[in-house]
Amino acid sequence: MLSSIPMCIKLRYLPLLLIVSPACAAVVSDVRFKLSAGDLSSAEALAEDYHRANGANSEYAAAFSWLARGALTLGQTDTAARYLAETKSLVAELLKTRRVEDDNFLEAAAGTCIEVEARIMAARGNRDRAVAYLESELPRWKTWWIEARIHKNLDLLTLEGQPAPDLDARYRGSPVLLFLWAHWCGDCKAQGPVIARLKQKYEPRGLRVLAPTRRYGDVPKIEHPTAEQEDREIERVWKTSYAGLEGAPHPVSEAMLLRYGVSSTPTLVLIDREGIVRMYRPTRVTEAELSQRIEALLAK
Repeated sequence: MLSSIPMCIKLRYLPLLLIVSPACAAVVSDVRFKLSAGDLSSAEALAEDYHRANGANSEYAAAFSWLARGALTLGQTDTAARYLAETKSLVAELLKTRRVEDDNFLEAAAGTCIEVEARIMAARGNRDRAVAYLESELPRWKTWWIEARIHKNLDLLTLEGQPAPDLDARYRGSPVLLFLWAHWCGDCKAQGPVIARLKQKYEPRGLRVLAPTRRYGDVPKIEHPTAEQEDREIERVWKTSYAGLEGAPHPVSEAMLLRYGVSSTPTLVLIDREGIVRMYRPTRVTEAELSQRIEALLAK
C-alpha cells in the first residue's frame, strides 16, 4: 500500500492504519493484526510481552494506544477507557523527556489518545462534550498529523449539514465530490476507478469532481525532494494511476487537507448544490453507496 515510502517512515504517513516492518515497529503491526481478527486478549498479551522486553518506550505506547482504539471498535467502551487511561499515563511520562515532533510513535500514541477519548465521550452520549474537548486540544498540538486527526474527529461529529470549508465559490450551484488523496496511497489508487466511473456517469448531469492532495516529502529514490520534484511526482502518479480522472482539478493544498482532517487516505466528501456537506467519510466508500448519494443530490 505504501511501497514508495521507507518502512520506518510509514507511521508518519498513516497514523490510523499503521503498516510497518518487523524491524521498525513489529509490536504495533502485530497488535493491529490481532485486533483486526477481533482478538483483543492476544493483542494485549503481545503488547505486554514487548513491554517486558523493552520497557515503556514510545513504541509500546503506540501499540497500547491501539488496544484502546481496538476495544472501542469492538464495542467494549469500558475496556477502551481502561486502556486509554494507561496510554495517557504513558504518553504524559514520555512527553517529559521528548517531543512528539521528534518521535513518530509518540505522535501516534498522543493522537490516538485524543481520538479515543473523544469517541468514548460520544459513545456515552456526550457528543457536545466530545466536540468541546477536541476544540480545546486543537491549539495545543503543532504537528500536522495530530492537527489533522483532531479535525477528522471534529468533522465526523459536526461537518455533515454544515457549509463546506475552503470550497471555492465557483463550485456553488453544482454537487461536488471531493476525493482527497495521496500519491503514495494504494487505497486511493483502488478508489480511483470508482471515482472515474462516477465522474463519467454523473458529470453530464452536473456533478463536479475535485481531487485535492498535498506534499508529503516523498519521492521515490530522492531522499529530500524539493517541492517542485514532488509536484512532478504527483503529476506522474495522477497521469499513470488515475485513468478517467484526467480532467478533474487536483490542486496541491495542505490547508485544505488539514481542514478536512485527512489523517487517512482516501477521504471522501459529498457537497450539495448549496455548498452543504452531506457526506464525510475518512475511508474508502463503495460505488453503490456513492451512486445512491449522488443521485439524491442531483434529484434536488
